[in-house]
This record gives sequence, C-alpha cells and structure tokens, in this order.
Amino acid sequence: MLHVGSLASLGLALPDVLRPAATAASAVPGRGRAKACVLVYLFGGPSQLDTFDPKPEAPSHVRGEFRPIASSAVGVHVCEHLPRLAARADKVCLIRSMHHEHPRHGWGLYYMLTGHRHNRPDLDAPPTPDDFPGIGALVTRLRPGPRGTPTAITLPRWNRFLDLPNDYAGEKAGFLGRAYDPWLVRAEDRGLSFQPEGLALPLDVPIGRLGERRHLLAAVDRHIADWGETGQAHDVMHAQAYNLISSAATRRAFDLAQEPEPLRDQYGRHPFGQGLLLARRLVEAGTTLVQVNWHNDGSDVKSPFWDTHKDNFNTLKQRLLPPLDVGLSAFLEDLHVRGLLATTLVLVMGEFGRTPRIGQVIMNAATDGSGRDHWPHAYTVLAAGAGVRGGTVHGASDERGAYVRDGGVAPPDLHATVLHLLGMDPDMLVHDRQGRPHRASNGQPILGLV
Repeated sequence: MLHVGSLASLGLALPDVLRPAATAASAVPGRGRAKACVLVYLFGGPSQLDTFDPKPEAPSHVRGEFRPIASSAVGVHVCEHLPRLAARADKVCLIRSMHHEHPRHGWGLYYMLTGHRHNRPDLDAPPTPDDFPGIGALVTRLRPGPRGTPTAITLPRWNRFLDLPNDYAGEKAGFLGRAYDPWLVRAEDRGLSFQPEGLALPLDVPIGRLGERRHLLAAVDRHIADWGETGQAHDVMHAQAYNLISSAATRRAFDLAQEPEPLRDQYGRHPFGQGLLLARRLVEAGTTLVQVNWHNDGSDVKSPFWDTHKDNFNTLKQRLLPPLDVGLSAFLEDLHVRGLLATTLVLVMGEFGRTPRIGQVIMNAATDGSGRDHWPHAYTVLAAGAGVRGGTVHGASDERGAYVRDGGVAPPDLHATVLHLLGMDPDMLVHDRQGRPHRASNGQPILGLV
C-alpha cells in the first residue's frame, strides 16, 4: 500500500500500475472465449463407472452390468445406455480426474459450486449469509449481463432432497447479499413449461401502467432503503424484477411454445430436456449463466435422484440415463447448429462419484448389494464448447475408477476455469459482509482443456 501510494505522488494511480498485468493476463489462452455457461447439475452424484468412465477389464463387482460402447471420439468409450452422447463425443471433453476428500452431499455440492471448502461439514447445512457465493451469484457480481436480462438463472428447483426442510448451501449469493441470488425459474405443466416466480404480469396491467405503478412505489422504496442491507437488496431485486417484466425479449425466451414441435421432441418431452431447451433460449436472450438442476422426479427418498444407494443399474437404465442421453445430446447438437457452442461453455457434473465396488458402504448404511455409495476420490465431469477440445479426455482414474492416476482436477480449478473462460480473472477480489477481501477463486484454470 505504501509503495502504490508513493507512486501516486508521481502521477501513477492504481489503475496505471495494474494495467500492464491486466493486459498480459488477457493474453492467457482461452480467456473470454465464453459468452455464456450452462451448468447441468446431476444432484446426488452419478456413477463414473456407469456413465463416462467404464472399466471393462475390472472385476465384475467393480465394472457392473453395463457394457462400454465406442464413441465418435477415437479411443473413447462410454456406457452403452448413452448412444446419442456417444455419437457426439467429438464435441466434448471428459474430465475423468475430478476429486476431493469429502463424501457428504452438502459439502461436495458447496465445493463444486463455490470452489471453496465448506466450513460447516454437517450433512444438511442450509444456506447462510456468511457462505461463499455460488458461481451464478459470483458471475452476477463480477460481470452483470445486459439490462432486462438476468445474469444468472437456476431451474427448475434449488437442490435439496425431498425429505429435507432446506435447500443446500452453495447455490445462492451468501455474503454478497440476496440481491445477487440467481433467479429461480420453476417448472409448470408437469415440467414442460417454465415461469419465473412472481414475475407474471396481470392481464389487466399493460406495460405503461406498470411504469406508473413503479413511480408510486418510489416513496415506499425510499423508506425501505433506510433499512441498510435489507433495503439495498430489496431495491436491487425490485429493479431487476421490473426490468424482467418489461423486457419483451426476456418474456419471449420463456415461451417454449415458440419452438417447433419436432425440436421439442428431439430434446425429450420431460423436464430435463425442456429445461435444456429453455437454457438455450436464455443464452440467446443474453443470460450469462444458466444452471439446470435435476428435476423432482419422484424418487424414493432412500435412494433419490442420482444418489443410487439401491438398485443402481435398473435406476440408471430405466429412469436416469435415457433423459440425460436424449436431452443433453439434443442440446449439444442444437448449440452447434446455431453456432452457439463456440461461445457457450457446457459443464455436466455432480457432487462426487460412486463407489468402485458395488455394495461398498462408505457414508450411507442404506447402500445395499445392488447400489453404490458416495465416492469423491475420482469422478467425471463433462465439458464442451467455448474452445474446449472436443473428442478428448483430460486426466485418468486408475484401473478400478477409484483414485486419480494423472491430471487431477479439484473443484477450485474447475471453478477458476469457468471464470477464466467467461473473461474474469480468478484473482479478482470480492468482499464479505465484514469487508474482508476474498479471491473470486482459489484454483487455477485448466488451460489444457482449450
């Protein structure tokens, strides 16, 4: 601080000192290649061995029931129940060396979405104002999108198990304040349409009258602004809501009925596929980060979503892999045809993988002889678009898919890669409620991906 202050007396202000470093950083490979990011979150933790990292030479109690099939990427094999994605493997990179140390859902989700270790490692930690912000909130703070378009949207639900009272920490704004929470867009009509909560304009209120009503609220808003942080959050969220309602482009983006019926069929007439179709429309409308969470599929609460403690293979084959294969393959192809894949980063992830040995109990005693328990020591993330090298594999797990053999990637590195590709320096600082500075990310971008 003293050094920079002394330079100021010579006519050199802080921006002048930092400008050469910023110029050099802009030349880092891949910086700013992405205009948008679509993050697909498979809540519960998908099995690496039964999806994108099969081990056909392993013993039967490890490799499981599924056979690997060849893909459009030379030498890359995936599960036999992902034939459409196999045909589009030339567009994706499989990061087979993701890893961390904790087998709890809440901890893993928080680590994957914030890039920071959870300071409350209990299983069901709810969001608090002291959390590190999730990736959507962080992007909203560091690179707000165009007026009238939400910077970050999450759909169709926050991640939580059906028998728990709270969402998990890691998806909201934490210490940045509620004004930076991603907009939640819930599903309607059995998951086949979507609407932002509380943003429907009454039929008898045209846009002109909406503007008049906004002026009438100004006096109230001035009083609310005196409430400190709560008032500031209200003011920002009110402005965002007004901009959303009054933006014709944003309202059109949510109308999936404008899409041709054959294209909607290609995505799959299920909440996951239609959610991905909405994600594409939101990217076109200018949203920077869309997080598509796995929908409420009515799972058994003892083995819900991708948390396959019981009946792992039947659950994957009959309920989970088909919509993933149909929806994600259509999404990648649609982005490619429209020229959006070159500038849209796509990530598919969960909070960890599953145990190499079927029936192995690590975290949950409900795991039976047909299931796989939690396993954070080696799992796979799919990446595509925004300059990511298609048809490749980054890193490797060992012969049983148990531990990383080479090219290990920790959640902070993936987090830093998202910021890097979106044109943000992971070293940028954000401040918590006590004014303490924090790096936006503690990881290093995985430059070998691009």
